[in-house]
Amino acid sequence: MSRWNRNNLRSSSPKNSAGFTLIEVVAAITILALGITSILSALNGMTDTHRLMERQTEATLIAREVLALVKAEIISPGAEETEGEIEDTDYRYRVVFTESQYPSLYGVSVKVEWGENEEPDNVFFYMLHYYE
Repeated sequence: MSRWNRNNLRSSSPKNSAGFTLIEVVAAITILALGITSILSALNGMTDTHRLMERQTEATLIAREVLALVKAEIISPGAEETEGEIEDTDYRYRVVFTESQYPSLYGVSVKVEWGENEEPDNVFFYMLHYYE
């Protein structure tokens, strides 16, 4: 049988005990918190980029529709309605016709904007179109 003596008390000294110190635990939690914060920031940035790409895609589709109206000559040089808004959205477009050095050939630029700030986001397209 083992006897209780002073040597038994010394065997549980800090040199022989297994575990983490308080400083190690605090350092590990700090590193973990920084890592999680970085991941959440990256996800937030990806969400903002996704929203912007969605808006640019919608604006591009609107610009293509307006260019189709130009090709169908529904909107043509001299037409009064070269600006418009898309119903139930904050998208607006403007069509500008530029005469070229060749008769009946026009440069057509379409700009679609969205947003309410001083410098709204936009997409811009340009094409040449011949009118007979």
